Amino acid sequence: MRVFAIADLHLGLGIDKNMDIFGPVWEDHPKRIRDAWSSLVSPEDMILIPGDISWAMNFEQARADINFISGLPGKKVMIRGNHDYWWSTLTKLKNFLPEDIVPIHNTSYVYKGVGVAGTRLWIDPELRLEAFTERDEKIYKRELERLRMSVTSLPKGIERIVVMTHFPPISMHGRPGRAVSLVQEYCTPDAWVYGHMHMDSSGSNDYRCFNKVLDSTRYVFVSADFLGFSPELILSM
Repeated sequence: MRVFAIADLHLGLGIDKNMDIFGPVWEDHPKRIRDAWSSLVSPEDMILIPGDISWAMNFEQARADINFISGLPGKKVMIRGNHDYWWSTLTKLKNFLPEDIVPIHNTSYVYKGVGVAGTRLWIDPELRLEAFTERDEKIYKRELERLRMSVTSLPKGIERIVVMTHFPPISMHGRPGRAVSLVQEYCTPDAWVYGHMHMDSSGSNDYRCFNKVLDSTRYVFVSADFLGFSPELILSM
């Protein structure tokens, strides 16, 4: 069994939203995701989707995007991103999503010996990645508590752990944020995957600096456009 990750799918199949307006890097991106995913991921693998899954505003609009993801191989585990307005309560999500898609919402999930925990997170003012307001501080503190709930819900004795957040938990220079300190109170993950940041219209942004190993945890930036819309291998069991 292998664990892959890809964030920021930004699908809009149910509302006819075309990402080409954000530059040629996004041209025909659903097909590119499908082709790469299908060639790499096997049915027994797990693939993590750290947020910004669909532009939909509700379940009905999201249905085509979810069906697209469900039609691809592997067990999918996802968290909410800042643009996932269709996301709802855990009960409603479980009733809406197919069995091969697992939402993490103040919870965790274990698949074939690998524990997955996470939350959307938010802008960390100490990392200086985005502008920050007083309102952001309140959201960030709430997301830290959700991260704590998720990590502490992992069963005892899990040897392989992956944390996923939508927002980056480290700076571009590798400085850990408050989320990292919180998680380290309870465990040392094998990997931490995240996205949210994007290439500019010319595709010139270089986010390779986000990929680091700190305190034996591999931090992996998996925004879809950065990956060329091909899932990144995170663990191989």
